[in-house]
Amino acid sequence: MSEAYMGLADSGRTGRKEGLQRLYDYYNGVIHDLDYKYVLEPYGKKRHNFPSKLRNYPLIKPTIDLLLGEKSKRPLNYSVIALNDDVNDRRMQKKNETILKNMHQNFVNELSAMGIEHGGEQQEIPPPADMAKMFDRTYKDNRAVLGQRALTYIIQEQEVKDKFVKAWFHFLVAGEAFTHRRIGNNKSIYGVLNPLNVDYDMDPDLDYIEDGDWAMVTNFMHPSTVVEYWGKELGKDKIDQVMALSGSGNYGYTNYTQVNDHRENIRDRLVRVRTLYWKSLQRIGFLTYYDPETGAEEMEEVEDGFVLPKELKAGGAKLEWEWHNEVWRSIVIDDDIIVEIEPMNNQRASINSPSSGKLPINGRRYSDVNSSNISLTMLGIPFQVNKNVIKYRLETSIARSKDIIAQLDINLIPKKWDMDKFMYHIEGTGVAWVDYNKEGVRLSPNHQTVMDLSVKTISMYVELLNYIDAEWEYVSGVNRQRRGDISQYEGKATGQQAIVQSGHTTEDMFRKFAGLERRDLQGLIDNSKEAWVNGKNTMYVMPDGTQEFLSVDPDVWLDADVGVFVSDATRDVEKMNLARELAGSMAQAGAKTSTVLDILDEDNFVLMKGKIVEAEKIAEQLQQAQIKAEQEAVQAERAFEEKKHSDEMADNEKQRLADADSAQRDRDSKEHIARLNADQKAASDMHRNRPGPDLPEPKEDKGPELALRARDTKVKEDSQKETVRHNKATEKITREKSASSTSPSEPKK
Repeated sequence: MSEAYMGLADSGRTGRKEGLQRLYDYYNGVIHDLDYKYVLEPYGKKRHNFPSKLRNYPLIKPTIDLLLGEKSKRPLNYSVIALNDDVNDRRMQKKNETILKNMHQNFVNELSAMGIEHGGEQQEIPPPADMAKMFDRTYKDNRAVLGQRALTYIIQEQEVKDKFVKAWFHFLVAGEAFTHRRIGNNKSIYGVLNPLNVDYDMDPDLDYIEDGDWAMVTNFMHPSTVVEYWGKELGKDKIDQVMALSGSGNYGYTNYTQVNDHRENIRDRLVRVRTLYWKSLQRIGFLTYYDPETGAEEMEEVEDGFVLPKELKAGGAKLEWEWHNEVWRSIVIDDDIIVEIEPMNNQRASINSPSSGKLPINGRRYSDVNSSNISLTMLGIPFQVNKNVIKYRLETSIARSKDIIAQLDINLIPKKWDMDKFMYHIEGTGVAWVDYNKEGVRLSPNHQTVMDLSVKTISMYVELLNYIDAEWEYVSGVNRQRRGDISQYEGKATGQQAIVQSGHTTEDMFRKFAGLERRDLQGLIDNSKEAWVNGKNTMYVMPDGTQEFLSVDPDVWLDADVGVFVSDATRDVEKMNLARELAGSMAQAGAKTSTVLDILDEDNFVLMKGKIVEAEKIAEQLQQAQIKAEQEAVQAERAFEEKKHSDEMADNEKQRLADADSAQRDRDSKEHIARLNADQKAASDMHRNRPGPDLPEPKEDKGPELALRARDTKVKEDSQKETVRHNKATEKITREKSASSTSPSEPKK
């Protein structure tokens, strides 16, 4: 069977491989003389010593390189989900547990609000309805989480993203991209294959090589490399046979190329090794019987050749046979040294579809529906040829162009002058001196003419070159605006619209290649089940720079049925660009520079969105803390003002009482003085009206006046003491206010 498939591959090898080699030559600027024969041999013969040479002026390569650069910057966003039959039951069970826990916490919060002791801790939680919605958005099966971590680790370990860019290069140039997924050294290994070394066959309605009937990889290796890989399987005799193949010259690495290079000199030292994968048929039996202990119906898979025992048949057991696909591998060195031929250990068949085994080789073609496959480079070959031809014609025209030439009779040179002196006077003075009296020479001014040897077609060739560039931009979809060549007269909206339209043309290529990426990621995570059959414990780095620990339990991982889904990279790029603009707005709004840089460092929109949400939560918490601090400051200031007002009222009341007491004392003093004066006047009047002999006027009694003066003195002293006491009390109150206003517990004014 393997020999038949290898014969099919060899029969169609030369023509297809030569066509692919021609595409790679055009990307690298190699000139194929047959494409320019009508120019270089217009009349059947090749011209030599021509004033121009046919050269390559790259037109295809800049476009391919731009798309390669865009591919390297596009994010690789993928999600892993669990596909097991019990995933919905596990999800509903986890959802019910989460809602019950939420309701229990809500009950605890109600008890706390009512002041009832319950022994729990109060926590802020969303309502049960919001909790259910949040669970639906965020829930992910543990097996899916493990698959996400496993795939992230494999992508980093195998440098998958860089290899995707390499496969994208083959897809643009050859219109075909092929990858190889295998298992070795307990690893899920990924590699990109050279389209020149791959042969395959698949149904016309299939898009991916892994679903085809067979695929083969042909490699050319040194004998030492062959011994390194398969020395244990070969043995001494076959190793000697391999060493003898070196230098035989029966085939070479570049036997299908049209270009001689350094590889042609070493091809005889290489040994051909072919690895073939094909699908064969396997008969599998399904035994259905009833368990004698439980009475339940059981089903069991049996191998080919199983015979149904009589006791099981008597118990109602049934045996049904089905034919399923089985992937085999064969490694052949040269034509007859078979290293191995056996079925693959990992068939990658699902439980629901046992025959859906995948080939380890995968690939996709760009456009082969009901016609021959094409590529972007193939579309650009006519434009590249025309550009080189026009450049060749332009170079020829420039070589022919001699500008304007004056025809002067050599006899015009005056006698005794040489050519150098004559040309010196023409260039220095602009005057050509003529000697019409030369003996034996008859000169006529009509003999001086002007010849125009300039070529008028140069500008036409330049316009043709611009036209070819514009046509290639239209076909490839990569216009000058997309390359950053925007005219100064173009507005921003015009340039952006041109870039968007350009993206629509090339998006189909990105979309088709994204399907290959998803299939390859699925194959890598499927192969990891066999590679990690004994478990896996390792570390890897997340896109944000944090380290994650990967611990794989083989019992859980072998039973996990996970699917890989790759998001739309174009839409992700648009969303990420918008997110970066929002991050810039956050910086202008006062967000921390470290937070903005952390967001801009992400190349995954989901992670970028999560960091923006986290930054918003932090900003909201800071805003709430600021509002709370402002409210506390307002309350403290209000309490200070109230205390100040209360102190002022107390001081005013004390002052009022002191003033009232002083006024009362003044009134009492005045009333006492008035009474003393009245008593003195009454005594004087009584003495004056008393009958008897005239006696001299009695001397004025100074006693009451002295008493009154002593009373006034005492009142004044008491008033001064009260004033001193009041001043001291006021000073004490002022010091207390000053101390309270500068206290740490009070806000500073």
